[in-house]
Amino acid sequence: MGLAASQARFLGLTARKSNTEYEGQQVNQQRTALANESASLYSQLTNLSVPTPPDINQYYSTEYTFTMDGTTYTMTQLPRMTEDGTYSFVASYSGMNSKYERVKDLEGIDTSSIVNGTAGKVALSQVENLAKVVGDTQETHASRFTSGSDIYYNVGGVDGQYYKYVSTPVVNTKDFQGVAFEFDSTGNFSSLQLANSGDKIAVSTNNVANDDLYQQAMNQYNKDYNDYEKTMSQINAKTEVIQQQDKTLELRLNQLDTEQNAISTEMDAVQKVIDKNVESTFKTFA
Repeated sequence: MGLAASQARFLGLTARKSNTEYEGQQVNQQRTALANESASLYSQLTNLSVPTPPDINQYYSTEYTFTMDGTTYTMTQLPRMTEDGTYSFVASYSGMNSKYERVKDLEGIDTSSIVNGTAGKVALSQVENLAKVVGDTQETHASRFTSGSDIYYNVGGVDGQYYKYVSTPVVNTKDFQGVAFEFDSTGNFSSLQLANSGDKIAVSTNNVANDDLYQQAMNQYNKDYNDYEKTMSQINAKTEVIQQQDKTLELRLNQLDTEQNAISTEMDAVQKVIDKNVESTFKTFA
């Protein structure tokens, strides 16, 4: 190889070496960017809060009940002490709300048991609130009959008006004033004594679970846990992609390093040829 050819070859190898060095720098920059992205994902991962299921013990409340005249009362709030040292509170109890509804559609109602004569009829005045519902009428009596488990009243004969007796459960409240309490060793109410009464009424203490609030908390926990699992899966998937990209770049960097070493070896060989040619040239002209 002549001197000119050797120099041209050396220049070409130098350009290739510069290109591999530049590409290696680009690969390193890409790997740095991936490392920063991976660090950001790791930071997100460590900042995730693992949802905690609700503790059912936190959804229990203390409830005080007592029975008076066959009715069970439940204190809806803790009794409040008044200036005279007695207590006042509001208690709830179950009752029935009864009313009469006009029936316009007789389909499915068995009217065969209606008594058309005076026998079997009841005065409207004896049926609470029915007279008010019927309104201004000359009829003073109604036939009472049943259809299935429902109770009906017929006013005005078979072709008259029909009313259904509807009774639904309802929660009522009662205000208690001037009540004296006795307490047990745990500080709970053990008995109460109403104003102007010498009888003591036993008070029961119950721990009642609020199932509705607990279920709401469980629903929120399930939602939060699903969101947590979804976020975890997304972070893990992105991290896996980054790791694969970094592995590909690492392989490319190894290839560039191998190519760089090969170019350097060849450049050393060409340099030796150039040095030899230069030495021979100078000897010729010496």
